[in-house]
Amino acid sequence: MSTVSRDFPGGTAPPVLSSAASRLGEVLLFYVASEDGKADTKELKETADYLIRYKLQTVPGIIRITSHGGDRRIYEVALDPERMRIYNVSHHDLVQALEESNLNFSGGFITGTATEMDVRGLGRINSLEDVANVVVVVRDGVPVRVNDLAEVRDGSAVRRGIARVNEREAVIMTVTKQFGTDTLSIVEQSKRALDELKPFMPEGVSTTAFFDQSELINVATRTLEEALLVGGAAVVLIIFLFLGNARSTLIAGVTIPVAVVISFIFLRLFGVTLNIMTLGGLAVGLGIMIDAAIVDTENIFRHLKKNPDDSLMATLRGASEVRRPAAYSTAIIIVVFLPLLFLSGLEGKILSPFALTVIVLMAVGLVLSLTLTPVLCYTLLRKVAPRLKEESWLASMCERVYEIVRRGSLGRPVRAVVAATGIFILSLTVLPFLGTELLPRMDEGALLVHLTTPSGTSLGETDRVATQVTKLLEGGPDVAAVIQPVGRAEKSEDPMPVNSSEIYLQLVPRKQRQKTIPEIEGWVREQLKKVPGIATSITTPLNMRIDESISGTSAALAVKVFGSNLETLALKGAEVKKIVETVSGVVDVRLEPLEGVPQVVIDVNREHASRYGLNPGEIGHTIEALLGGSEVTTVIKDQIKEYPVVIRLHEQYRDTPEKLATLMIDTATGHKIPLSDIADVRVQRGPATIKREDQVRRIQVTMNVQGRDIGSIVKDIDRGLAGLRLPEGYFISYGGGYERQQELAGELTGAFIISGLLVFLLLYLAFRTIRQAALVIATIPLALAGGFIALWVTGTTLNVSSIIGLLAHFGLSVQKGLILVEYVNQLRAEGHSLRDALYIGAHTRMRPVLMTAAAAGLGVLPIAIGWGAGAELQQPMAIALIGGLITSTILTLVALPALYELAEGLHTSIGQAWLRLRSSGADPESTTPVSAGD
Repeated sequence: MSTVSRDFPGGTAPPVLSSAASRLGEVLLFYVASEDGKADTKELKETADYLIRYKLQTVPGIIRITSHGGDRRIYEVALDPERMRIYNVSHHDLVQALEESNLNFSGGFITGTATEMDVRGLGRINSLEDVANVVVVVRDGVPVRVNDLAEVRDGSAVRRGIARVNEREAVIMTVTKQFGTDTLSIVEQSKRALDELKPFMPEGVSTTAFFDQSELINVATRTLEEALLVGGAAVVLIIFLFLGNARSTLIAGVTIPVAVVISFIFLRLFGVTLNIMTLGGLAVGLGIMIDAAIVDTENIFRHLKKNPDDSLMATLRGASEVRRPAAYSTAIIIVVFLPLLFLSGLEGKILSPFALTVIVLMAVGLVLSLTLTPVLCYTLLRKVAPRLKEESWLASMCERVYEIVRRGSLGRPVRAVVAATGIFILSLTVLPFLGTELLPRMDEGALLVHLTTPSGTSLGETDRVATQVTKLLEGGPDVAAVIQPVGRAEKSEDPMPVNSSEIYLQLVPRKQRQKTIPEIEGWVREQLKKVPGIATSITTPLNMRIDESISGTSAALAVKVFGSNLETLALKGAEVKKIVETVSGVVDVRLEPLEGVPQVVIDVNREHASRYGLNPGEIGHTIEALLGGSEVTTVIKDQIKEYPVVIRLHEQYRDTPEKLATLMIDTATGHKIPLSDIADVRVQRGPATIKREDQVRRIQVTMNVQGRDIGSIVKDIDRGLAGLRLPEGYFISYGGGYERQQELAGELTGAFIISGLLVFLLLYLAFRTIRQAALVIATIPLALAGGFIALWVTGTTLNVSSIIGLLAHFGLSVQKGLILVEYVNQLRAEGHSLRDALYIGAHTRMRPVLMTAAAAGLGVLPIAIGWGAGAELQQPMAIALIGGLITSTILTLVALPALYELAEGLHTSIGQAWLRLRSSGADPESTTPVSAGD
């Protein structure tokens, strides 16, 4: 970087190397405020910077702590140019005097007879009086001090940000964690550090957190833990109702916690912590994993009942029968979830713990089904199995109903397959009505209003407008507090302009609210309409950070216009904005500002400047120092507080462009000339920002959506943009969350294709025939029909979460189909006819199929109904999974046997026709019959 920085334009600050972090790494925001109003903004700022910041910097994993608002104390030297001229003192003289007057020095040492003493000089400035009394030059034997040339005062640094809480000024502090560190640990240690500081805080000053990622994580985690406990209890209950005895239920009840504990050990080794996604993976994985234990227990129970005299052999035979299909079915589930580990972007980081949890749980479940489950069955069932009923009352009732359905489907297989196909076609009709989005929104207990005033608006005016908005929102429905940061924080990497504000609305707890989040958002938008001339958008704090991390835009959708000419871009951007505003469901439409902002332009006349030995660089440095101020030295107070000594013109000499033109510039000969002699000073308008992507200039229109999904809104915008004429070389693309949504759709499609191919390969290895592998694959679209219909009925969009639910069901459907077809093949190999094998196989598999479906469905049912706060992220997945389970269970037990019979009949007919064809033209003895399994 040092090599590249040599080519930077003059005056450019060198690049800074720091740890990678996005706004998603902002894990804790809190404000420092005076409860009684006695502490001024300087005291609040010093408390934040010198007490709280230093304490928090000791917390491992924190890479940045920024403070927003308050007044940074400086020792200000406000120059009087007229006095400077009278005493003939240059800016350089003043800087040099202050620098050389604020030094400690060493004078060597003095050696005595038996001792040696260091000579130490103390010359640092300790107070405002010391600054004022510094001698700058001596004129005619009289020292000219700083206070002869300027007003020396206890001042404040130029503010680029203001923070208020319920209209009263405060300081907002942001804690940013290092990438890959644990959020819960860092927030907990930060809060502990703040508690330890309470005895040392100034009287009446306190800290209050208003954005805490750990709270949302903890609430969502508790919700999922409760849902898991309820779902787990429901799983055990349904197993008991189907098996009809406590001992068989105990086997599954023991397998679940053992599998969870072992899985957590392996997840810990992989560096995966307990979080929302791992708990979601447990909720889905347990319902799938328990299938192996159920099948094993049910099969061993059946063999123990048939062969009570040799219980050990019966146990081994029962376990060995399902070992092969269990291994293949587990491998299929693992293959289905494996591609999710390789998704890119933030979604990949979110989904990989989920997928890894399911994969580990399935592998552990397989090992337990081959080891622990047979041991438990032998120990608990060998003596009681002969006298226990083989079926419970629930299983008997289901069997009676299924007997009627089974005879009808196998008696009329064509009708059964046609009916199943009809369900699939019905599901396709609802697909166009399924909305699409990237991630479902969560109830964070807060809203964020992004406010922008026109370009060129000062910080003070933006603060006044934001305070006006705050007054409108205070005391609103379910609003607990309003936090109002304006501009940007000091030393922040976020280039927030001074005409922007992010207003946080803290809401009362969820159970105390009278309105829903959409209703509160609607009320806020109505209040914002009362303030003219501002652009606003409403989101939530965490959702905004996710959007920025995913797409770089803190909005759900953006329309970008690319081109070369700024005026044309501004014109076309305005046209796009008008089109977008007509689309139903679009809110918070904002055009990125390109309009000119007022600028004071100093056009240096090189010829005139050269006459005085000046160049543009020297002139620029002088103006920058006198107007913006230059920190020439630092005064250290109380050993840790650093107060910069800043030199700049007194405000009465720099408040208009006309006064700037009279600014006196030091020449090479020691004389002073007004700036107007060597430059033209004028006011004109220039672009607010110039932004590029891939080296191409662009402007964008951002928006949020309400009451509709992003996918359908984009279609409407496309229709509106069809009539927009763009000059040659100009083009439009979409950004925001939708841009990443499209990229992720391609990645997930690829994941589906890869999973499908790998699943087909495993099925072929299991059956050694393409026909039966294709038979099981053919059930997947029919099984997914229930997921699509469930999403449509509940008004749930097709998003990352719901797609994961469909993907999970993809594996479940194949798993159930594989075990049924494998068992039918075993029966046929034992000599049963096709029809008998289908009857027996369907009857035998009916109970485990229903138990697995019920267990998997009930396991995620609490999540599907939105159990507690924070369930929104997992809810679409659970809805899609339950809907798919309903149709796939019916199809596995009804349509798959009928489809198997039709496929085998068709294969036999084709084989016989081929034999007849060959025998008509060849010696019959040379022909070889084709078996039904080929």
